[in-house]
Amino acid sequence: MAAGAIIAKVAAAVLSDKKGREIVLILITAILMPIILIVLLLTALLTGATNANVSFVDCCFKNAAIPAEFTDEQCEAIKYMRAHLDSIDRIIADRENADDYDTNMVKAVFYCLQFGAPSSEDDDFDMELFCDCFEDIPYPEIEQAYENISDNFPELEVTPNVKTGVENIYKYLTEGVRR
Repeated sequence: MAAGAIIAKVAAAVLSDKKGREIVLILITAILMPIILIVLLLTALLTGATNANVSFVDCCFKNAAIPAEFTDEQCEAIKYMRAHLDSIDRIIADRENADDYDTNMVKAVFYCLQFGAPSSEDDDFDMELFCDCFEDIPYPEIEQAYENISDNFPELEVTPNVKTGVENIYKYLTEGVRR
């Protein structure tokens, strides 16, 4: 108890003096500055990652020019995705009941399920069957499409992260909303 009383008296004496308050503020700033810098650095990094993701999505869906700073792997992934998204457009357009498909929903789900998947020339993914999973399903009933995918493509896992990604990509495609 004696130590607490001594500390309280010293603190009162230091804080009652203008010079003492300045020293305390300098100490607090010195202690908090590294934390503030780390938070600012993380914020900058995350913003850069978000911008890179938006650029990637623009390249895949809007055929935007591929930035020079993208790696060879990123460029190949964009080419793979562009080819498959174009394939979805062709498959649905060639169907008699093309109006029964929400092409943006099909493309958003495909993108999120295949993002980062290894691309190969002998791709045996059944795009026709994949598109069938979405026939006559409006976006508000997307859970039915997820069930159809799970039934027809057990190797594809529709996780909560995939669902969030689909929602974001779908909004981007239909409303121009970027996240």
